[in-house]
Amino acid sequence: MGDLNDDPVNESVAEILGAKPKPTDVNKGGLYNPWTELYKRGTGTLAYQDAWGLFDQIIISYPWLSKNQNGLFFYQQHIFFKEYLVENQGRYKGYPMRTWDGNTYRGGYSDHFPTYLVFLKEIKPVKKGFLIFPLQNQ
Repeated sequence: MGDLNDDPVNESVAEILGAKPKPTDVNKGGLYNPWTELYKRGTGTLAYQDAWGLFDQIIISYPWLSKNQNGLFFYQQHIFFKEYLVENQGRYKGYPMRTWDGNTYRGGYSDHFPTYLVFLKEIKPVKKGFLIFPLQNQ
């Protein structure tokens, strides 16, 4: 998890780490990279020379992929992209609002957008006749 300094399709991530681009391709003990398809569609977390890169990746191990378990399972990946994080003028317009530009303090957040994952847990239906909350007084 973090700034891998490479995109999802680079050899270091796809081959050496072995992070697969599709969850159905992940074998027991393997890794899944949910960022590959976003990257292939042109989405990124940082921009360099007007090209998007997606260095900020969270790689998921096999057990998180199964929905047939009692615990949490992987549901979605997101890039946190809010207007206040985007540079709105100058040579970095449209890029993440960086903190520094060389030796000049810009007051931004980072030159990368944050990433995060959403996990879900299935909640089994409550058996008939069992109250979750007490009835309100009328």
